[in-house]
Amino acid sequence: MLSRKTRRWIWKAIVFVIIVGTLMSQVFAGPVRSHDEIRVPNSFYLDWPLAEGDPNHRLFISVPEGEVPAAGFPVVYLMDGNAFFTTAVDLSRQLSHALKSPKQPAIIVAVGYPIDGAYDYQRRWYDLTPPTPEPPAVPLKHMARYKDIRYGGAENVLQFMTHTLRPWLAERYPINPEQQILFGHSLGGLFTLYALQQHPNAFSGYGAISPSLWWNEGYLKTPWQKVETSVIADKQVVMVVGAEEKDFMLQDSNVANDWLLQQGVRSKRFVLEAMDHGTVSIPALAIALRELLPAADAQSHN
Repeated sequence: MLSRKTRRWIWKAIVFVIIVGTLMSQVFAGPVRSHDEIRVPNSFYLDWPLAEGDPNHRLFISVPEGEVPAAGFPVVYLMDGNAFFTTAVDLSRQLSHALKSPKQPAIIVAVGYPIDGAYDYQRRWYDLTPPTPEPPAVPLKHMARYKDIRYGGAENVLQFMTHTLRPWLAERYPINPEQQILFGHSLGGLFTLYALQQHPNAFSGYGAISPSLWWNEGYLKTPWQKVETSVIADKQVVMVVGAEEKDFMLQDSNVANDWLLQQGVRSKRFVLEAMDHGTVSIPALAIALRELLPAADAQSHN
């Protein structure tokens, strides 16, 4: 029979093996996934219907820390907000700390949807397309993937942004009403140019990335001829397209940029090499913010 001292040493050895085994399993088991979401600093979201009875939109909002610019924070509004919010927040922060030509820190407001992914493809067809008195011409074939497609809600979204959302922001934060910037990609680019066309004084800067000017057989092209050019003159527009996009996308953006320049609009068009319709969106966002945000030492633009 084992002595008490021997049994004691055996139990100590067993406990030691268990402890070491547990520690080693933690070391070699690999990473353990956390169920906590990754959060963007100084940010929150609101679920808010555009009108009573409508489904909620999700508004992602980031307010910078630190000193407020003399005229208040510029505000950047992003369409397809689920896809672009976190990147825009980081880019704005980087630009405000740039060693060369820093920009004013901006409030970022991204208009999106209460979804897990980047895009709500069916709802964005409605939100980002201009209203038309007649059904639109046969769209690109990929629209056929969605049943009961709706269109023509851009005016409703703009009215909410300018008459409901903006006053709500102004009540809570020091914003600069002269520095309101709109950004959209693809159908969001169409939406952005529609806003410039129909409500040129609603924003100070317009970032239209790969705008879907093909929609409804070039719906925006004819109304441009009816725009009072003195109203849009001196507005600031940035258009960015990828060099590997379809030829008609490149041509449409070039024609639109030339026309805007002829009307006195401060329009710039960038063509990014090795980028297509999808991949151009993120570098284009960086370019648009660099071009449209006011300089750190600038006062309000009148």
